[in-house]
Amino acid sequence: MKRGKVYIAGAGPGDPELLTLKVINHIKTADVIVYDHLINQEVLRYANPSAELIYAGKMAGEHIKSQDEINTILIDKARTGSNVLRLKGGDPFLFGRGGEEAVALAEESIDFEIIPGVSSINAVPLYAGIPLTHRDLSSSVVIITGHKHTAAGIDEHNWDAIAKIDTIVILMGVAQIKQIAKKLVSKGRDPQDLVGVIRWGTMPMQSTYVCTLTDILEERHKPFMTPALIIIGKVVTLHDKLSWFEKLPLFGKKVLITRMEKDSSTLRQSLEWIGAFVIEQPSIQITAPDDYSPLDSVLHKLDSYDIIIFTSANAVRRFLDRLWTSGRDVRSIGNAKIVAIGPKTAQAIEDLKIRVNQMPDEFRAEGLIALLNGEISGKKILIPRAQTARMVLVDELKRMGAEVNVVPVYKTIRAEVRQDMLPYLKDGVDIAVFTSSSTVTNFFDMFGENAFTMLEHADIACIGPITAKTVHEMGLEVRIQPASYTIEALIQEMVLYYKNGR
Repeated sequence: MKRGKVYIAGAGPGDPELLTLKVINHIKTADVIVYDHLINQEVLRYANPSAELIYAGKMAGEHIKSQDEINTILIDKARTGSNVLRLKGGDPFLFGRGGEEAVALAEESIDFEIIPGVSSINAVPLYAGIPLTHRDLSSSVVIITGHKHTAAGIDEHNWDAIAKIDTIVILMGVAQIKQIAKKLVSKGRDPQDLVGVIRWGTMPMQSTYVCTLTDILEERHKPFMTPALIIIGKVVTLHDKLSWFEKLPLFGKKVLITRMEKDSSTLRQSLEWIGAFVIEQPSIQITAPDDYSPLDSVLHKLDSYDIIIFTSANAVRRFLDRLWTSGRDVRSIGNAKIVAIGPKTAQAIEDLKIRVNQMPDEFRAEGLIALLNGEISGKKILIPRAQTARMVLVDELKRMGAEVNVVPVYKTIRAEVRQDMLPYLKDGVDIAVFTSSSTVTNFFDMFGENAFTMLEHADIACIGPITAKTVHEMGLEVRIQPASYTIEALIQEMVLYYKNGR
């Protein structure tokens, strides 16, 4: 029987973009993934759909599986021939139990490999604007844990030595913070030394609280909650000056996006780069049209058309996929002029090495009508598009004397509710982003009356006036709408909206 292998890997401190490429590759190829409590669930999106996911989370006072049980799972799964990924927060060997797991595997002669991860020890202070060292403030660092499994607990630490180190970084120290402060002050640490407590570091819900050792000893501080990293020393004075993450334009904002998942990657990433906590709940998905025969009937005579108009990137992809399936390729288009409704559609066309001849300044049907006015009388026009769409463009082109043939290349249907997103949606969101009328109507169809509760306090952002009109018809107000109907302009408008103190 084929023997499997176990990869013990660090998934970083929380921000999924801090995953290493090597870890991503192993998430994609693992047969079994055994993951911890503090793993950002977004990283599991890279997993093969057939992979077995096993939750082995540990929280204070609550262990889903004991360490012995975890060791047994790793050994048993490897013995069945599976490639097993043990996914741990931060770095697997730094105050985790990756070392114990590796020893258990070695004793059972199971092949294993260790994959380092970005540790919270340096990433979290960095996201809080606190350098571990600074030429004028700190030339030494010590890293300790506030959780010891022996009876002696933190008394085992060499507090005489620790108190003399410039910068002290403490993991798992929230429950013991007062005892730690007492130990340090009793060994000569300045009671006015600053303490930075960083909760949910590197994540959009990150918060940094600064106080002194005296504040902790006299309990003049706000309650500390896990998960948090604690840093003590003069370097904490730099937090106010160097804090960058918590000053991002949309930091901490809960932003709902309703585009299809594969179309939302640019939007999602752009929002996350400016600090947003993105809740991805697609309200539409793309599927085949009810009937391909109208499209198939024109594929063999594409060169008879004077103009082909594409109104979405999805239409481009679906049209050309069907063309290829029919045994043809782009040469069948002949000399037809290619028109795109906007830059994203144009990009989808040009990615296929097909030149776009025309694109309107206003990225909607009305803009196309103005662009083509006076040029289309007697022309044959083909519009491959969604099965259900506005007739404004078609009706007006016909009125202008064109012969118009509309063929459905896809249809949009209501998406499924993501159960993992419900906990984030039930308390409402700060911003809700809608990029088409169908994303609006489908969202309300999916959630019914609960949709109004979710959006009750939200600033609603729409990509253009047609989408905004649909939102208004639902009885809601649109507060964010760009002049140019692009994702980039929409994001810029969000930033300006909050920059102006809305």
